[in-house]
Amino acid sequence: MQNRFTCWLVVLAVLSSASVQAQAPGVASVPAAPPAAASPAAPAKSVASPPAPSVAAPAPSERPRSVLLLGDSLIATGFGDYLLARLEAHPHIRASRRARSSTGLARPDFFDWMAVGEEEVKRHQPDVVVVILGGNDGQSLLERDGSKPVHWGKPEWGEAYRRRIDSFASVISAPGRKIVWLELPATGLKRFEQKLGVIRELQRQVIGAREDARYVDTRAFFTDARGRALSQARVEGFRKPMKLRMSDGVHFTVAGGRYFASKVYPEVLGALGLVQG
Repeated sequence: MQNRFTCWLVVLAVLSSASVQAQAPGVASVPAAPPAAASPAAPAKSVASPPAPSVAAPAPSERPRSVLLLGDSLIATGFGDYLLARLEAHPHIRASRRARSSTGLARPDFFDWMAVGEEEVKRHQPDVVVVILGGNDGQSLLERDGSKPVHWGKPEWGEAYRRRIDSFASVISAPGRKIVWLELPATGLKRFEQKLGVIRELQRQVIGAREDARYVDTRAFFTDARGRALSQARVEGFRKPMKLRMSDGVHFTVAGGRYFASKVYPEVLGALGLVQG
């Protein structure tokens, strides 16, 4: 009996203590905190990665140099084709061409190179103009205004042609622009060479006197040690010496055009201030 009474006293004491704690003044009941959301894992301490290799800003792309080819059938055919293609293959050159067979400075009534040359340089704004003209000029000089012609062989013909060369060079010139004037290649045709000799000499005098132009002597390209015209030569891309001229003795074979272009190409690079690789 005594044990049972003692047990009840213990129970009453426990209940009384819990009630007092729940109602004690000044003690706020704190609701059970909701389950804490899983906090994100703390970011791992950043480890400094090695700096990326510095890449220099690309230099502004260099403006392509522009070359304009002007001339008669020599520019219109194989030689012009090969020279144009080789210039275009250079990463810093853009090239263009205007050619017309059977033309020159003598007959503006047939083809006016003064007007055409002026039009082409305005269109392309070239840094260098390559010219080969004159093979068809051994004849009377007609004037643009239709005035009396100056006949071939007359004393005044040379002076009139000289003025015409200089006028054409002035038309295609501009500040900073260079003219590369190619000498008419030696042909080995005796009668034709007599005319070409006069034309070459006048071109040499006029172009050679200009500060913005260079007259390129091509005789070494097409004559041997004795001054005789070469009939064949070694050409890049061919295993054996190749014939340079067609049956007319003036125009180039495919190999001859390639040969001439390989000789002129360094001259054009030099005028542009570029080094051949």
